[in-house]
Amino acid sequence: MALTPLPIITALARSGALDRAWALFEASGYLTATENAAALAVKGRLLKDRALSAIGMDRRAHFNAAAQAYAQADTLSPAPYLLINVATLKLLAGDAAAAGDVATQVLSRLQNADDLETPYWIAATRAEAQLLSGDRAAAEVSLKQAIGHAPQSYEDHASTLRQFRLITAEQNASPYWLDAYRPPSSAHFAGHLGVAGDDEARLRNDLDALLARENIGFGFGALAAGADIIVAEALLNRGAELTAILPVAIDTFIAQSITPLGGNWRRRFDACMGQASNFIQITHIEGAFEPLTINLAGDVGMGSAILNAKRLESKAVQIVIADDGAQKFGDGHHTARDAERWSKAGHTQFILRAPRTAIRSSASIGEERPVPSRRLVACLSVHLSGAEALPESDWPRIDAEVLTQIGPWAAGAAAQPLLIQRIDARIELVFTEVEQAAQAAFALTEGFKQTSAQDPRFWSNKALSIGGHYGVLHMSAAGDTLFGPGTTIAHDIANRAHPGMICVSENFASSLAFRAPDMRLEYVGDMPATLENNEYRLFAIKQI
Repeated sequence: MALTPLPIITALARSGALDRAWALFEASGYLTATENAAALAVKGRLLKDRALSAIGMDRRAHFNAAAQAYAQADTLSPAPYLLINVATLKLLAGDAAAAGDVATQVLSRLQNADDLETPYWIAATRAEAQLLSGDRAAAEVSLKQAIGHAPQSYEDHASTLRQFRLITAEQNASPYWLDAYRPPSSAHFAGHLGVAGDDEARLRNDLDALLARENIGFGFGALAAGADIIVAEALLNRGAELTAILPVAIDTFIAQSITPLGGNWRRRFDACMGQASNFIQITHIEGAFEPLTINLAGDVGMGSAILNAKRLESKAVQIVIADDGAQKFGDGHHTARDAERWSKAGHTQFILRAPRTAIRSSASIGEERPVPSRRLVACLSVHLSGAEALPESDWPRIDAEVLTQIGPWAAGAAAQPLLIQRIDARIELVFTEVEQAAQAAFALTEGFKQTSAQDPRFWSNKALSIGGHYGVLHMSAAGDTLFGPGTTIAHDIANRAHPGMICVSENFASSLAFRAPDMRLEYVGDMPATLENNEYRLFAIKQI
C-alpha cells in the first residue's frame, strides 16, 4: 500500500473519519516509526481524538497513550507545543501530579522559546502551563497577553479556550472566567421589509446599543430592503463581518426584494454587498418567488451563525425586527417562521419592534407562486472507493455485501428515503429532512465497518465516500427521479471526499448545525461548483 502523507491522515481525523485515519496511519508504517517525530505527534493527535470519544477507563488509557506519543516526539525534536500536550494529556489521563511536573518544564523551556513560536502561542502555552500548575491568576494574565499579541486571531483564541475548558473540567474548577475572552458573538438576523422614515433612525439607535452590549462581531442574513439592510449597515458600521445569504440568484433577489420598495434601497444593497466578507447564494432559482428558497435560506442563515459560534467558542444570538402586528413576532410570515424555530431551540433572541410603514409592491417577495415539482430535499451520494480497481470476479460480492445493503442500512437508522437510485457502484438517496440524511450517512459508515471487519484483507483498500447536499430540486410527478440544476452536487462532493469521509455542502452543514446540535461539523475546503462557477464550501460531519 502506498504511503499516505501525514497531513491527509490528520485531515481525515479532523473530519471524523478516525477509523480510516488510524487504518491508513498503521498501513503506512507510521505506527512503528519510533524515530519519526512528526509521525509520533500525529499518533498523539489520533489517540487524543479517540480518547475524546471514549468513556471511563478507555478514555483515561487513550489520553495516557497520547501523552506518551507526544513525549516521544518531544524527545526526538523538542518543542513547547509537544511538551504542553504531554502535560495536558497527563492531567486528562488522571495524573495531576505528573501534569504539574511537565508544566513546570514547559515554563522553563518557554524562557528561551521566543525564536521558535509566534508571540501568541508562546503566551498561550505559558497560560496553559500555569493553569495546569494551579495558578489560575497567572494563567489569566498570560491569556490576556496572548490575545493582545493577536487580537483578531479568533480561531487561535478558540483553540486555546477549548483546551482550557477541558483542563478546568478535569480540575473541577469553574470555567466562567474564560467567558471574558471569547471571540465576538455571531448573530442571525431577520425582519420585515416595511421599515422607513423616522422609525429607521430609532431602530438604528436600538441596534447600535444591542450590537455593542452583546459584542456581536459576525452577522448572517439576507439583504432585503428594510430591516435586513438596516441591520447589515449597523453591523458593518461597527466593523463586524457580514455574510450575505441570498435565497435566489442575485438579479432575481433584487427584482423581488429591493426594487419594489423604491427609494435608495438599491444603492444601500449594493454598498452592503460590496462590504460583505462572505456571500452565500442558496439556490440558482430565477423568476417568480419560490417560498421554499426562503425556508432554506432561513435554515442556512441560522445554522451559519451557530456553526461560526461553535468554531470560535463564542455564542450565537438572533436579532428579529418585528412589525407592530398582534403576534409575538409580528405579522411577517417568513420572519416569524425563523424566529419561532430559533426560540423553540432555546437560543438567545432579541426582538426589536419597528412598525410597518413602507408600502410593499405586489411584485415583491410577498407574492408566492411555488412550482409543484420543486422539493426541498437532502441528497446523499454514496461511492465505494477502490471498487474501480477490482477484478470482474469480485463484483458479485461487492454487490451482495455492500451495494444492495445501502438502502436497508440507511432506512434502519432514519426515515425511509424518498428515493433510492443506483448508478453502477454509486447509490443516490433522497430524504425530506437533513437530519435524516445525516443519520443515514452514519448508519452507512457503520454498516460498511461491520461488513469489512468480517474480512479485513478483502476490504482493506476500500471505503465508502459519502457526499451530501441540501437544496431545492425538481422531482418527477411519479416521485422516482430528481432533475434539474443541483442534482449532481452530492455526487461531485462524494467524488472529492477522502475515502471514509462524510462530506457535505454548506447548505447541508449549516442546516444540520441548527437542527442537530449533537453533531460536529468541520470545514475541510472548497469545491468549484458546476453552476455559474461558484465555489462550494465543504464540511465533514461526525457525531459528538
